[in-house]
Amino acid sequence: MPYKDKNKRVEYAREYALKNRTYIYARTTQWRHNNKEKYLAQKNNYLNRIKEEVLTHYGNGKLACVRCGFADIRALSIDHIAGGGKRHSREIKCRITVWLKSHNFPGGYQTLCMNCQFIKKLENREQPRI
Repeated sequence: MPYKDKNKRVEYAREYALKNRTYIYARTTQWRHNNKEKYLAQKNNYLNRIKEEVLTHYGNGKLACVRCGFADIRALSIDHIAGGGKRHSREIKCRITVWLKSHNFPGGYQTLCMNCQFIKKLENREQPRI
């Protein structure tokens, strides 16, 4: 039912979704099954955009390591400044980038390249030496 008023449209869509939850879930699942490549491409695009946004936020406005300035996104990651990243990852049970964005970019994180992150772990004795 097309409503000209945006609030009425939103309310109608919300009510429809609640009433037809199982039908919508089944239809969505079927679409994902029939369009695997397209679904995965959309999902990866979405996750890459979130990763870039989060790394830029925690890289002080730049998509680069805060220690050395390395700027290749393939080697950049989020670092817990105070340590404890492995434990935190187990608790949240989702990608850290998605969690950070959904929690409005809390403090205590930084963007580091994998080399700087490994060096920091060794310097702070956050993981046993080999």
